[in-house]
Amino acid sequence: MGNIFKRIIFVASFIFFAGFAAAQQQPAAFVIQVEPSSFDLNVPVDVTIKAVLSNGDLVKDYEGDVFIDVEGSLDTTDYVVPSEGLYTFVPQDQGIKTFSKGLIIKKAGTFTVVASDITDDSIKGEKTVLVGSTNSDISIKKVTINSPIKDSTEKTEVLEVIGGSSDLPNSPLEIYLNSQLVYQGITSSVGGFTAYLTGLQKGSNSLQAKILDINNVILGESDIIPFTYSPFTDGTFNSIQVLPGNTIKAGTKVTFRISTSDTVTSATIKLSNGRSAPMDLVSAGIFSKEMLIDTEGKIDVSLDLLVAGQKQEYTNISKLIVEKGTKIGKVRIFGDSVYKNKLTLTWEVEGTDPIKYNVTFGTQEDNLNESAIVTKKEIVLEDLTIGQTYYFKIIPLDANGEALGSPSDIIQATVGDISESLCTVQGITVTDSTIGDRHYLTRSEVQNVEKYIIYRSERETSDITKMQKVAEVNETRFEYPFNKTAKQEKYAYYAVQAICKDGKALVMQDIRKVQTGPVESFLLFIFIGIFLYSGYRLSFLNK
Repeated sequence: MGNIFKRIIFVASFIFFAGFAAAQQQPAAFVIQVEPSSFDLNVPVDVTIKAVLSNGDLVKDYEGDVFIDVEGSLDTTDYVVPSEGLYTFVPQDQGIKTFSKGLIIKKAGTFTVVASDITDDSIKGEKTVLVGSTNSDISIKKVTINSPIKDSTEKTEVLEVIGGSSDLPNSPLEIYLNSQLVYQGITSSVGGFTAYLTGLQKGSNSLQAKILDINNVILGESDIIPFTYSPFTDGTFNSIQVLPGNTIKAGTKVTFRISTSDTVTSATIKLSNGRSAPMDLVSAGIFSKEMLIDTEGKIDVSLDLLVAGQKQEYTNISKLIVEKGTKIGKVRIFGDSVYKNKLTLTWEVEGTDPIKYNVTFGTQEDNLNESAIVTKKEIVLEDLTIGQTYYFKIIPLDANGEALGSPSDIIQATVGDISESLCTVQGITVTDSTIGDRHYLTRSEVQNVEKYIIYRSERETSDITKMQKVAEVNETRFEYPFNKTAKQEKYAYYAVQAICKDGKALVMQDIRKVQTGPVESFLLFIFIGIFLYSGYRLSFLNK
């Protein structure tokens, strides 16, 4: 990760002189070229960075500041990047800059060279490089498969593959089942991998893993591992079916369907996450159970069957691979000090954002009989009954309007119940400090604040909704990259929002202009916000 100018989560934002800024065109991305892209340790190579539009044309008047780094399993002593990691494009560059012999990497592996505009990290580019071998002289490394073992017999339809090569970290991985490519991924920072495969055929199977370079040249491969897939059956238990499949997203409803002998009178499904449930008898010898799965990771499936009054246990007859899904997190409710019959709800999403949300509510916790469909993580409800307690539940939906993932907890709020804030903010002063070669923004601590949200704009504005959110932090110090060689003074506009421990959001009213340009012998950053919260109270009723 980075060098002395590395990006954390808060970076200084710059504005050029007003006349120049109006004329300058922003790139859509950077194109990075490393020549050659495969090279040996400690060999300096050329790096070229191009600022381009979405159609690939150069942005010839680009004069922004670009952060340069190498990502992967590296310490800062393992590599050297051009311009000490921060370069300011100048007019003579015409949107393209080549650093001759500017990159050195001292560790073997596959790594990513990255470049991003420090005012907007969505403007970026990446280039993968392979270090430690060249295509003309490659010795194939040994890849070890620890699971499954050679000539083993597998009983479940999900095969767990564990292996790796310590010589090949952060490298493209391919796994072949019966000579067919069934999995692609990247090895870990220590060269290991774990993968879960389905599609086994009854009887004989074979498995092989290959690790490649960025040009699809094989760097390492395993032996071919033969194994047998023989689903467990003993005449009492015959088979299990998992729908919609063994690999699912958290928050998915899964149906387990088992086939048994007609002598089985009851069945209980048991999961390794601690959950269990009796199954429904569909017909003689057929049992089914639907369960909502919201625990991420690998879940082993076991079964208890009752035959002639005797319990028979079947352990690890199947597996579920549960990936990160969609879950509604913390829900906040804001009252209005003027229109007391109005509530605003906002919520957080853990995992992937759904297409839309169903906001259900009502005056009885067990009867949420009203609903509204929205596509944003916010809703304003008006004309509610003052003094009435309402209950709310947010349900994520897919494109077809079906429930998806995990809904929120049911929360409640009484309309018109405006309470005082647990925290007030008056006059935060943010200053610059330097510790060694690192530059920090520091500020005074405010009591009873859960976190701070920092907003930035490149242009003067009095509307926080038109500013970009650049950080969400708890601590009172931020490290930022600083360009000591900047040719001119630069400025930015900032605002801060404090989230109190009771959930109230206090929006700071004064948006301040900040000078971030270099000063001869020392840098003085003064960010003075006189944050007033008199006159207007923002009510927040939090669960």
